[in-house]
Amino acid sequence: MIFDLQKSYCHYFNEICKIPHGSRNEKQLSDWLVRFASDHGYRSIQDNLHNVIIYKPASPGYEGHPGVIIQAHMDMVCEKTADSTHDFTTEPLELYVEDDKLRARGTSLGADDGMGCAYMLAILDDASLKHPFLECCFTTREEVGMDGALALKLDYFQARQLINLDGAGEYRTYVSMGGGKQVSIKKKIHLEPVSLPTYQLKIDGLLGGHSGGMIDKERANANKLAARILYHLLLRGIEIQLVSLNGGTKANVIANSAAARFSSSADPAQMLAIANDCARDIATEYEFSDAGIRVSLDQDSGRASMAMPVRLSREVIELLYLLPYGQKARSVVFENLPIASVNPGLVTTQDDHVEMVELIRSAIDSWACEIETEVALLAKIYGADTEQVSSYPGWKYEAKSPLRDKMCEVFQEMYQKPLQCLAGHGGNECGVFKKLDPAMDIVTSGAIYGQIHSTDEFLDLASFDRAYVFLTGFLAKL
Repeated sequence: MIFDLQKSYCHYFNEICKIPHGSRNEKQLSDWLVRFASDHGYRSIQDNLHNVIIYKPASPGYEGHPGVIIQAHMDMVCEKTADSTHDFTTEPLELYVEDDKLRARGTSLGADDGMGCAYMLAILDDASLKHPFLECCFTTREEVGMDGALALKLDYFQARQLINLDGAGEYRTYVSMGGGKQVSIKKKIHLEPVSLPTYQLKIDGLLGGHSGGMIDKERANANKLAARILYHLLLRGIEIQLVSLNGGTKANVIANSAAARFSSSADPAQMLAIANDCARDIATEYEFSDAGIRVSLDQDSGRASMAMPVRLSREVIELLYLLPYGQKARSVVFENLPIASVNPGLVTTQDDHVEMVELIRSAIDSWACEIETEVALLAKIYGADTEQVSSYPGWKYEAKSPLRDKMCEVFQEMYQKPLQCLAGHGGNECGVFKKLDPAMDIVTSGAIYGQIHSTDEFLDLASFDRAYVFLTGFLAKL
């Protein structure tokens, strides 16, 4: 299969990939969208965060039909291979086709959610389509906390039906998604001179994974394992003076590695025996869910000259040891769906503080608030400060949805099989629109793509064709 630029949605996806549009760098694409609207004679709005809404009138015969918001985010996650020299701020993506899938050479593709943006542009560009009045909403900063969507105003929209194109993938639609709260816990520290041997504890080899999709898979969190082993050293009477404690890469990722440096006068053989005992227990506990975990404890040839005092070190270790991690509640409506979870995805040591970042997820806002309260209370006990860095609302399942009913009906007619209705634990912008107006009727749609946020990201080209045919057919039925 080829990437046929004669197809309007392929053409526009290609155009989007020519323009840098990483999160917080969307202005160039946003301005391009405004020019597109002007060139096509459409009214548009561009706000301070570079969100763009383009308004298309109803096609003849549809003037009395309720309007529809179609929505996708324009920003992409920028990842590249270790040997790539690509500059995401200035250079276009290099697209190629492999095994009927569209990919980008050496970088992430941005199918999430360039796919949805390309569909909207193709719909706006096609005067032959049948549909009610459309409000095509291109949002920014979705990948870094939904900032763009959170800045939207209800006055921008007349319609109360929403098709979100950051969807579950052609044959499926989401009916619920998790909200999120990112909470920073900062514990102030100070250092004192030390002259003791320095050791390094390393935890790696974990599977990790996105905390929205993998939190129920019983995978280990390297930050928690590091705290566990350090605390077991304390339990055996070993005094530790932390030099640094670092782990994880992103708040929304289950940490797959962590490292701690510390000074101690204890017998190295005794410490190694305790660490090995912990490692054996951990290997047994995660034998079937995270089998590759590696633990090492070695004397560091570069002896540290400064470290935290013993009591302060204990407080930092205990705080991380006690921070909640994992699935907190599950759905009784949807099998294997987490309803609430928490992930200490990042731990970093700075000059004057240690920061731990928890990402809390739930489709039910009260659950997320309760976990945040729990974290804040624990932090207070250990003399740490908490700050809510970002927050976006969840989208709770509702049994009644006329728009979803119509979507299921159209899908059955076109595909001769039922549409799969899924609930997800990851976040998208549907909850933001639901908070704008609780009466908003929402569905998700879009083509199949995979390996998002990585250099292996792909867009299934056959699905890209089919899902566009379905979307335009669905609009004609509304």
